[in-house]
Amino acid sequence: MSEATQKLEAKSALEMFKVFEHFSKCLLDGYAVIDSHGHILKCNQLFSQLVGVKTKQLLKTGSFEELLKLSVNDKKIDIVDLAHSTSPTRIDEVSGESNDNDELNLILGIYPFIDNSVTVGAFIMVRDVTAETNLQGKYKDKAQLSITDSLTGLFNRAYFEDYMTSQISQLERMPDTAPQRELTVIMLDIDHFKKINDTYGHPAGDYIIKTVAAQMKVSFRKTDVICRYGGEEFLVILAGTDLDGGCKASEKFRKTVESYEFVYEGTTIPVRFSSGVSQVNIGNETGGQAIARADEALYFSKGNGRNSVSLHDGKKTRKF
Repeated sequence: MSEATQKLEAKSALEMFKVFEHFSKCLLDGYAVIDSHGHILKCNQLFSQLVGVKTKQLLKTGSFEELLKLSVNDKKIDIVDLAHSTSPTRIDEVSGESNDNDELNLILGIYPFIDNSVTVGAFIMVRDVTAETNLQGKYKDKAQLSITDSLTGLFNRAYFEDYMTSQISQLERMPDTAPQRELTVIMLDIDHFKKINDTYGHPAGDYIIKTVAAQMKVSFRKTDVICRYGGEEFLVILAGTDLDGGCKASEKFRKTVESYEFVYEGTTIPVRFSSGVSQVNIGNETGGQAIARADEALYFSKGNGRNSVSLHDGKKTRKF
């Protein structure tokens, strides 16, 4: 395309932009007018501030993409291709990189200028939502921190107890014959954990807790809720699972831990755990009472050889 033709298209794009000029001065967003090749013909101060280049210098720049690199999910956005679209386009959650290498979160709007069926340019509106996105991220992180254990990333005790209360309340509203009206609790405790800390050091103990937690995430179902109850103790809620199913799940995990090689700084550390299992008597007991029975079964395992699974059936405690 000749230089004369490019200038003609640029003039046409600017003439079509006049439709926007009456309200563009009131816009709270940055905007730029580009020709069909992506060269910037006009922009406002907000766009200049966004890309970190003074307006006079900006208009001398080769192209829009030299000033602002755009992508969605790490896939590059070609602003010229979008400008040649036959209809207006809006894209949310756009990642941008300015001339100052600032990372931006943007909303992009493109309105093509079409003259006699030929795209001669486009009006590009860029809304900077970086501050809002970062703020939302902070609130999300804060909310996540309030319900999770910092060492393992598992749910904490407070969340677990609230969740269990809500689950029991929901199950109580179901018919007695509903097959999903079952809820089982597993309490796990790492055997001889104090000895591990005393022998290998507290960092090694933290490694054991984190690794056991990671194994739990893999071994139990995604629908099971796992929490670090305190110290080396963990709790698991298994929805739609009876006492026998809970014991089998716990025994499966016990074998997983028993066969796993825990290595900290070149030293292999033997790790075993004991567990207690109880099924919530829906409509007749609280979550706290069911946890107390699981705890009783856990200590039955501890007092009878450890590295085992025991259960409390509501009447007595025994090994699985």
